[in-house]
Amino acid sequence: MSLHVHGGVMDLGTWNSDRDKIIRLDGEWEFYWDKLLTPDDFRKQAIPSVPSDLTYVKVPSTWNGNNVDGMKLPEYGAATYRMVLKNVPYSGIFALKKTNIRFSSRIYVNGQELLEDGLPARNAQAYESGNRPQTGIFSVDGGQIEIIVQVANYDYINAGITVSLLFGKEADLLDRQQKELAHEFVMLALLGTLALIYFICFIVAAIYRKKDYSLLLLALMCLLYGLYNGLMGERPLFLVVHGISFEALYKFKDVLSIISCMVLAIFFYYQQKSIISLKLTQSVSLILGVFALMIPFLSISQYTVIQYYIVIFYSLLQLWLLVKAAYLFVRSEQANRLKSLLLCMAVLTVNLYSIDAILFSISVIDNLWGGQYCVILLNIIMIFLVVLRFFEAYHTIDEMKNELLRLDKIKDEFLSNTSHELRTPLNAMVNISESLLRGVGGLVNDAQAQNLTVIMNSGRRLTHLVNELLDYSKLKHGDIKLHHSELILNTYVESVIQLHQFLLTGTNTKLVNRVPEYLPLVYADGNRLIQILHNLIGNAIKFCDQGVVEVSAAVAGDWVEVSVSDTGIGIDVDMQERIFWDYEQGGHVGTTHQGGTGLGLGITKRLVELHGGEIRVSSNPGQGAIFIFTLPIFPEKQKKPSETTMRTIEKPFPPNFGMSHWAYPLTIEGEKQEPILVVDDDSANLQSMMNLFKLEGHTIIVANRGELALQLLSRHDLFLVVLDITIPDLSGFEVLKRIRERYSPFELPVLMLTARNRSGDIRLAMELGANDFVDKPFESEELMARVRSLLRLKSSVKLARDAEIAFLRSQIKPHFLYNALTAIAELCVTDSVRAEEVTLQLSRYLRNSFDFKQLDALTTLANELELVKSYVAIEQARFGNRLQVEYEVDADPDLLIPPLMIQPLVENAIRHGVRAHSKVGRVTISVKEPGDGKVVLHIEDDGRGMSDQKLFAVLNPDTAAKGIGLWNISQRLRLLYGTDLRIESKEGQGTRIEIVLPATTFLRKGV
Repeated sequence: MSLHVHGGVMDLGTWNSDRDKIIRLDGEWEFYWDKLLTPDDFRKQAIPSVPSDLTYVKVPSTWNGNNVDGMKLPEYGAATYRMVLKNVPYSGIFALKKTNIRFSSRIYVNGQELLEDGLPARNAQAYESGNRPQTGIFSVDGGQIEIIVQVANYDYINAGITVSLLFGKEADLLDRQQKELAHEFVMLALLGTLALIYFICFIVAAIYRKKDYSLLLLALMCLLYGLYNGLMGERPLFLVVHGISFEALYKFKDVLSIISCMVLAIFFYYQQKSIISLKLTQSVSLILGVFALMIPFLSISQYTVIQYYIVIFYSLLQLWLLVKAAYLFVRSEQANRLKSLLLCMAVLTVNLYSIDAILFSISVIDNLWGGQYCVILLNIIMIFLVVLRFFEAYHTIDEMKNELLRLDKIKDEFLSNTSHELRTPLNAMVNISESLLRGVGGLVNDAQAQNLTVIMNSGRRLTHLVNELLDYSKLKHGDIKLHHSELILNTYVESVIQLHQFLLTGTNTKLVNRVPEYLPLVYADGNRLIQILHNLIGNAIKFCDQGVVEVSAAVAGDWVEVSVSDTGIGIDVDMQERIFWDYEQGGHVGTTHQGGTGLGLGITKRLVELHGGEIRVSSNPGQGAIFIFTLPIFPEKQKKPSETTMRTIEKPFPPNFGMSHWAYPLTIEGEKQEPILVVDDDSANLQSMMNLFKLEGHTIIVANRGELALQLLSRHDLFLVVLDITIPDLSGFEVLKRIRERYSPFELPVLMLTARNRSGDIRLAMELGANDFVDKPFESEELMARVRSLLRLKSSVKLARDAEIAFLRSQIKPHFLYNALTAIAELCVTDSVRAEEVTLQLSRYLRNSFDFKQLDALTTLANELELVKSYVAIEQARFGNRLQVEYEVDADPDLLIPPLMIQPLVENAIRHGVRAHSKVGRVTISVKEPGDGKVVLHIEDDGRGMSDQKLFAVLNPDTAAKGIGLWNISQRLRLLYGTDLRIESKEGQGTRIEIVLPATTFLRKGV
């Protein structure tokens, strides 16, 4: 089981040392800022009363940036950590290992000093740095163990216990330490051996008067990397050298890091001059060399500030080298393809090593093993490159000509697929310019500056797209800019499958989505992901006339592996490599032409690779095919806080404030109190629509996510939803489907707005319940005309419903008043008290029935039952004991229900069920909330009942037109909730009416 520190305490009562040999002391530790407390300080009085400034921090983590008593902690200072291990189930000798505590520490265990590294102090003058991996051994007789850690830092950019402290039995911890040290020494020996091999190769080549300085640089690079790794992690070189201060060794490590970057730049210059120029190499060497010379003469805290920018500088340099190497690989001729690939992989391993070292330095990871393996892989690649330098070849001019012709052939297809992208930013600029000319916000002000910013950004985007259309090589080279965001893979797959399933209606092909909902978020471009899925699913359907096309996914390390499989005809073995070539997307078994006429799979491969993933195919002829591609998992550290804070934008808009920086949802108040919900994730389109709606005086609420839009449905009485199909989390189809589960098209119109104007999208949207559809880019007059039409529809339905409710409330049958007054007159003679009570009940009944002020469509359950009881009391005054009414109410009296929903049904039960015969009649009224998300109403009588023909006649509008009938109530239920009455009736046995309403359509009073 997982053990964790909670409130400064870890309970080891369930610890099994045979299963969990080593425990990470992770969790919430007690934390005392600006204090270096000893065990004596904690013995004086009971904790937490002393010290009084007790707080908790997460371990491992850095303290800088944490808030303590409203103060944001700096990186420099001192603090004390404390935790207790309770219920230690064993007695014996234990060990505690600290790996990385920045940047000096002292550890006490059960009141005794166990480890000291440097000299912690509350000021920089008395402080000494020290950060070596250490293991302390102590004995315990069971019970509990108190661990106190004093930490001080006045050198490094972050401070605290940044790597987990390890606890366990002495033998287990020492065994782990020995293995880690052995691993470090093996890596050191291996790099030293490689350095020696490269140096020997250089000497041998020099003997034959062919000095290859890249070999000498490789030898130097291996030596530098070996020494650098020996001073990181477990720091094995610290065990070899003695008498040298930690500060000196730490500076030596940083100097090695800088020099290795210099050597790296020079090496790639000698290896491939087209990757890095001579001037850039000289500039890099000068900058890094000057900084390396500065390190010995500055303190750690002084040069660390500069080192921050140096790290950024050489990280950008390495990234540039990777881009250039990838560019050369893509553009390389066939003869140089392998060499270019190896060079690209070499630069990639260097980047991965740098990333690993940076992550280790900022305490994201606790070891450098990944980086060390990257160095070994780099050397393996270098050995291949050294060999390949003697076997280089080039493509012929004829092959280059053929490549240009091939690119020219696919140009038209490429332009066709991307031309619609040009229209959206251009249209945004036109609409926003039009809104400015019409005077949004009055005179020229900051709001117009905001619009000009949007126009400028849209212009840049348009220019970028034009350049991409004119140069297809950017797609080939992976230069297309992706708009990454965190995406829920399941919803994107479901959206694409819904569309294809809709188009496959009537066929024998079944589409299945087996992507788990619990998968981590993927980090990808939403539009490109949809394109990838469309291509792969469409290809599977093309070669699977009947059977199953299934999409599944699973986590594989830092990636999500997505599989699209089919049970179709399969792919020939010799075509499985060619299938991703341009114009080679055919080639399945049984096709007469072993080649396609499109680019779908070729573009899919490039798009997957642009995301950093890879794609492959596996197939056996006659058994279907499986296409597998990978997408990166969204890194946790990049997640942003939830953007659900309400924000009202006043006129004019805030100056120079981009849409991308606003917190959603946005609320813009207008003169017309008919709220419109706009759901889109494109800032330019949102800005354009906001201007148009503002000119019309509409109140709008803006959301950029599907889930947020669904939340807003329950908070506001909306008149219209303008919904984009392609939104990041849920697809527009899914949002529309869930809206229609709750609202009919008359209750809440939905206008679909999207650039995906394919006929299949339009058909599916209309089938799911959309009221109207507008293509993006839209014409402003067309959009507003459709909006006005749908708003009139909503208003007309609301007016008709309110008028109907008013009519129902005011409709009192004359003979009912006559019978009631006659009963009161008779009671005045026989029972005056009873007469007074019936008169009061009649008064309540008339007051509720003639209440014209409340024309809304809902009333409380308590009010409706009060009206029913008044009516029943009047009828019981007439019929006495012949009429018995029972109430079974197990529901919230403040529950809101449609008015005149129960009383007319009770009236029908009494009039047509009980009063129709002379015997005693019983009516049962039941309102219950069974707890399954529904509200159930039952009206039951034991009267004469109805035949099937009579029931049909009662529900016919022509029959029910004379009064308040079952048809009227049935129509209201269909309009409000999409449900109907359930009537069970048998002649001579009575009638039972049931109404089941979804609880989601109800609001609690006051909410």
